[in-house]
Amino acid sequence: MGFSIRRGSNYISAKKDVVTGVRFVCSKEGFSKKYKEAQRSMESFSNERTPEKEKGETRTGCKASLRILLVNGVWKVSVFKPEHNHPLITTPSKKRNLRSHKCLSYDDREVINAMRAQNIETTKIHEYLGTRHGGKSYLSFKRKDVSNEVAIQNRSLIGVDVESTLVYFQKKKEEDSEFFYAVEIDENGRLKNFFWVDGRARRAFQEFGDVVTFDTTYQTNRYSMPLAPFLGVNHHRMSIFFGFAMLRSEDKDGFIWLFQTWKKAMYGKEPIAIITDQDPAMKLAIKDVFPNTVHRCCQWHVMRKARDHLGILYSTKLGFEEELKRVINRSRTVADFERGWATMLQSHKLSNNRHLKVMYAKRAEWVPSYFRDFFFADMSTTQRSESANAKLKIWTNNHTSMYQLVLHVEKMVEGIWQNESDEI
Repeated sequence: MGFSIRRGSNYISAKKDVVTGVRFVCSKEGFSKKYKEAQRSMESFSNERTPEKEKGETRTGCKASLRILLVNGVWKVSVFKPEHNHPLITTPSKKRNLRSHKCLSYDDREVINAMRAQNIETTKIHEYLGTRHGGKSYLSFKRKDVSNEVAIQNRSLIGVDVESTLVYFQKKKEEDSEFFYAVEIDENGRLKNFFWVDGRARRAFQEFGDVVTFDTTYQTNRYSMPLAPFLGVNHHRMSIFFGFAMLRSEDKDGFIWLFQTWKKAMYGKEPIAIITDQDPAMKLAIKDVFPNTVHRCCQWHVMRKARDHLGILYSTKLGFEEELKRVINRSRTVADFERGWATMLQSHKLSNNRHLKVMYAKRAEWVPSYFRDFFFADMSTTQRSESANAKLKIWTNNHTSMYQLVLHVEKMVEGIWQNESDEI
């Protein structure tokens, strides 16, 4: 037999300011505040309607309780009401679903911490603990409780993680006088955004930094902070990174801080052109910090989003997908594109399609014919960043710490520099 309990109220001595009594109640005692408000609201109606229970109401007004009092230094039972007005748990394995019965021992927490540090998934941690205790039915907690414990440990490690990362950056700066890093702190003294770049990349940008891509779509770390690389190509047509950022704040102010910081790191040099996704906050920040830079949205992102919205049309309207791509990629002038687009809409009867209207309204941001007069080093997408992301996914997951991610990034960059040396 089982039920969940909670502390109802404390009795405090006015003279000594110490607890002299405690009342424990069944978790189903009373009713929730929302339910009471709903009842009062329904009772105010003139017509007789049965008030509906607030969705999710779990209390039943149970009177079962226990009150203990401190008498002459000894705790004694003062009131005991054993009767419940609801069914009790009769299956031992279901007791772990009761909030008051959930318990992670010190040893269990140590195991979770050790396995989390090795980037082991929460599900596998829970399975291992079940085996360790003789089966999941013997655990006093569920997989969700393991996830919550991992989240708590992650929050407690943020300070240590940031400190380890900054110590590493300082060491890099001692080894490389041109190594650059910057950190933005919020009003509560917590890490908001940070950026780093080595001396080789800063020097390389002066020669190969005319066109860069900037991508914020890669999120593989325990803090869900996207890793955002600045990337270009060198004279060997090989990818070259011009710095990395991790962002907690993806709003206009966050991007302005990053772009200003990156510009400073690049000795004030601005790119001639930059390719990004269609983030509106990023667009505003680029306009503020790089007013003379040509901003182009990644065609690959645009077309991927188009597939999400137009997939049914691709499969039901014969030739539509091919014609859409032909109009976008083979139109040599703006006039050619606009004529081809109008013809396509008319022939496939899609003039009222909402997503095609959105694509056309933003055509000057991504369609190739609008950028024929600008140099883009044969880049129109951020897919070079996607290639780097694919490499990082081999080593990282959503449990990877900030410090570990930085080390993996540095390892990847070193490999790219080595490949370039081998090509020469």
